[in-house]
Amino acid sequence: MTDPATVLTGQLRPVEHCSQCGAGFVCGYVAGLRECWCASQPLLPARRIVPGQHCLCPGCLAARQRGGQAPEPAEG
Repeated sequence: MTDPATVLTGQLRPVEHCSQCGAGFVCGYVAGLRECWCASQPLLPARRIVPGQHCLCPGCLAARQRGGQAPEPAEG
């Protein structure tokens, strides 16, 4: 199992991509940790959940929690 300090110090490479903006970020679950950074965040109200959308990066999740607009998807 990966040490949580590894995530905090940025030693893990992004292992997930935000389904809103496409940014790479570390998902603790995918990285083999017992929990992800998002587990400590408040749950989203049902009206802010987008059906079929997967994980969000910290910035997009924060924007969604505030009810604001998240960044536009990255163009590749």
